[in-house]
Amino acid sequence: MTDKISALQEKLASNPGQVFHRYSLAQAYYENKQLHEACGEFEKCLEAKPDWMMAALFLGKAYLEDENRERAKVYLERALSLAEDQNHDDPAEEATKLLTECSRPG
Repeated sequence: MTDKISALQEKLASNPGQVFHRYSLAQAYYENKQLHEACGEFEKCLEAKPDWMMAALFLGKAYLEDENRERAKVYLERALSLAEDQNHDDPAEEATKLLTECSRPG
């Protein structure tokens, strides 16, 4: 476990309702290739804020990297819809590209 992850875990433990600490922890897990942990934290972010487009996008990416294409597709479609609704062109483009990867024979 990295110092960054440990520090974020401590921050979250002292303030479990702080969803931005949770998102930062999820990002740290993702960067450290701890995909299962990242997915769990990103899912909690979406439970707290269902319209959080970046959490949905990273959750889809994490599931795709973890070779769970069906779960990845669910969250990437959600991210694409949110990106379009919120007028975020770059994340919409990224979600579309990743959805194409979900459809490739694996």
